[in-house]
Amino acid sequence: MLTSKHDQIKPLLESKGGIHLTIYLVNRGDLIDLKLQLRTILCEAYEWLDSAMSLDERRKFLEPVEALLDDARIFKEMKGNIGLFRNASAFRVLNIPVEVDQSCQVATSFHVKPLLRWLQGHQEFLLLGLESQFAHLYLGSQDSFKHLDSITFKEALSTPIKIKETSQWINSWILNLTKNSKLPLFLAGEESLVRSLGSHLEDKNRIKTPIAKSFSQNNVGPICQSIRKNLKEASRKSLQKTLREFRFAEEENRAKKNIFQISKAVAKGKVSKLIVTDELSIFGKIDLESGGLTIHPFDLDHEDDCVLDDLAQMVLSQGGQVIVAKRDEIPKGRPILAILDDDGDPLEKTEDFQYKDLLGGNL
Repeated sequence: MLTSKHDQIKPLLESKGGIHLTIYLVNRGDLIDLKLQLRTILCEAYEWLDSAMSLDERRKFLEPVEALLDDARIFKEMKGNIGLFRNASAFRVLNIPVEVDQSCQVATSFHVKPLLRWLQGHQEFLLLGLESQFAHLYLGSQDSFKHLDSITFKEALSTPIKIKETSQWINSWILNLTKNSKLPLFLAGEESLVRSLGSHLEDKNRIKTPIAKSFSQNNVGPICQSIRKNLKEASRKSLQKTLREFRFAEEENRAKKNIFQISKAVAKGKVSKLIVTDELSIFGKIDLESGGLTIHPFDLDHEDDCVLDDLAQMVLSQGGQVIVAKRDEIPKGRPILAILDDDGDPLEKTEDFQYKDLLGGNL
């Protein structure tokens, strides 16, 4: 059964409470360099955890991370940057093919903005390649592509009945491999074959326009590149669409750009879409009941976290949508924007002038 990237990351996005250690390492292809980064970060982690754990507790908590210094074989398998995630019950090592800064953060949840950017910019997809008597299914993303399975049609597609029977068979085959996956399904193959079989496919995520009018296992590489290009363009258009929605929402009094007001709206479960930058961390604490927000000039202790990160996780847990963007993609370089579900009660005006210098005047 197919396990999507989102399913793999979901436990990290949802983990709350207790000590959470998040480490990001920059992979330059040098194992010695990775170990040096890890040593530096372990020293930082011991300091961050000093107020929350005894020395013995810290040693036990950091033991699986320190073990990577002696046995770093897992790093050799990773082509991208690396994320390490540790809490009281689990330890995860992930290959993260997006840009990260070497960092160590201790908080009550994991630091997930790089993971959200990975999900957003490296969307997974399925490709169904059709030949005269064969079907091939692939799973891909911006950084990976692999063959899942192939089947041979039992009989030539000579009649409408045979076409329908074969389509039902392909439907069952895809469903068995992907279960409840919501990944987009692209089709490639000779036009009449794709039209005949594709019209009977039941996958709701099927892209109706074929990505290519011919298919063979020899041209699957260029087809994959076309899909990646299409998905990148779709991601860019999605951000533009969301920013247009924000402008319309402003006219209807359903938009917020003040981080204090946004925090209160999130606590009330009123935010449908949140736009946050991944180029800035704002440290502080959020009162989960009221949405009251305290901002600090730097990360004070093991309970402090990037509030942009926390607000994003809260919106996701409420079923909202989070878009991660560069600051120059957000109007006036603001760190956060929100679109509300409805007008609701107007949020009180928040005096935040004392924080404007800290965040470039764009709270």
